[in-house]
Amino acid sequence: MDMNRMKTLSTSFMAVAAFSSLLAGCSSGDQGAAKQPSAAGGDAGSVLNASGFPIVNSEVSMRVFGCKDPNQAAWKDVLVLKEYEKKSGIKMVYEETPTQGCAEKRNLLFASNELPDVFLRADLSNTDISKYGMQEQMLIPLEGLIDKYAPNLKKLFDQYPEAKKSVTATDGHIYSLPVLRLQAAGRGDKIWINQDWLTKLNLKEPTNIDELLTVLRAFRDQDPNGNGKKDEIPLGLRDPGMVFTTFAGSFGLDHQLGTNANIDGGKVKLWVGDDRYKELLMFLNKLYAEKLLYADFYSQDLPKWRSNLSQALYGMFFIYASDPFTKVENQFAGMAPVKGPHGDQMLSTGSPLASPIGTFAITNVNKNPEAAIRWVDYFYSEEGSRFFNYGVEGQTYSMQSGKPVLADSIKNDPRGMMAALGQVNLVPGGGFPTIIVDDIVLSERTKEVSAVSEPFTSKMMYGAPIFDQEATDTIVPIKADLDKFVQESAIKFILGEMSFDKWDEYTATLKKMKIDQLEQAYQKAFDAMNKS
Repeated sequence: MDMNRMKTLSTSFMAVAAFSSLLAGCSSGDQGAAKQPSAAGGDAGSVLNASGFPIVNSEVSMRVFGCKDPNQAAWKDVLVLKEYEKKSGIKMVYEETPTQGCAEKRNLLFASNELPDVFLRADLSNTDISKYGMQEQMLIPLEGLIDKYAPNLKKLFDQYPEAKKSVTATDGHIYSLPVLRLQAAGRGDKIWINQDWLTKLNLKEPTNIDELLTVLRAFRDQDPNGNGKKDEIPLGLRDPGMVFTTFAGSFGLDHQLGTNANIDGGKVKLWVGDDRYKELLMFLNKLYAEKLLYADFYSQDLPKWRSNLSQALYGMFFIYASDPFTKVENQFAGMAPVKGPHGDQMLSTGSPLASPIGTFAITNVNKNPEAAIRWVDYFYSEEGSRFFNYGVEGQTYSMQSGKPVLADSIKNDPRGMMAALGQVNLVPGGGFPTIIVDDIVLSERTKEVSAVSEPFTSKMMYGAPIFDQEATDTIVPIKADLDKFVQESAIKFILGEMSFDKWDEYTATLKKMKIDQLEQAYQKAFDAMNKS
């Protein structure tokens, strides 16, 4: 496996260089009239400029529904959206709903057929895309519009075919658009280790399982924080779901297609019944028995876990970014995944380049879908991404050494940076259709920590498939039941409440719960993704 590809994305310079050619499609000086007929039956040429700004040459208004993060201002008052209305010439009438309750409101719009023109940051799930796109055709296919009117996104899909595969449904159509995280640091949990503790105990970062055990035992026994209390927690796993990702790669187990799956030679393998997974559970059981593993990892008490983190009580942990522990982040360094018992050294906590995928969709009531796709395509350029993430140069950010830097008034706002940023853009909460070249919310230490493990991530990360309705009706209940059983069993094995003598009984139950049928469905979906 080529582990070097992800490393090339670790600096924003490389990402920006890769996208210099995209800016041509966004030049405000290049205008012309499009002559193609509208995908919704109207005449695109009557209102649409083929390139540049404004996007339209006469007034166009669209209803937009989306989910509002608590840190965001009312969308009509968000600086970037107000400025983009002037630039694009398209008036977006925003009907945003608070995150809590947004899914219910969105589902009601579908059920009552009172559709907006556009769903933006509406958190459309794969099931939504399958039902309302493939089956009910309330969401229109976008691939033809992308080819004709979205040069930035088209070039991205050409450059990163795995991203296009992740958003393509099993019927071959694209019904929604993703966030594209070009910076590897923006994808998935990183490995953090308490460098202060290592230094005090004269230890080096562990490189294999045996060295890891030695380091964790020293963290447990030798009072590395020097307070005379045995309050150190050697390994701080945050929740039971981390059982399937954090050390899985050291046992040769990946996390593909949004589930516990390996892909080898085009074959999908669900590994929750495999011997390698059993070895992983036995390893975690050993850590728990020796009081090296956070005792409450299965309780999902996030406030308690974060409190321990902010006090730097963990020796080693996995987390996406340093937001919850910025005051002590410099105490921690990044480390590569440890080499497992069979020589595997992989980090499988990452997420696909295209994730989430349900950030933007056009409905069948939209009279100007060409204008809508041009509206969103700007955010898939480097210029448009910078505009969305940072706002207006000279007002909300400045260029320093060739990179955008947020104004101090935003970074030091007494309400908190994210609340201040929510007046500028929709970055708080994520989920906006754009490219992320250099993640604005990641600290420099987070990027440094990420760089250490990036070479060990999978060359290709495939997102969860968009099954057709028939498969969804069959597979989703099977997967839900299996996931629940597998996680509950994992906790019992790790805590010692279930003996590994029961392993054959456990795998037999997986068979009864139709794991083979689930694997076949994922194989079929993966094959559909990779049709030429």
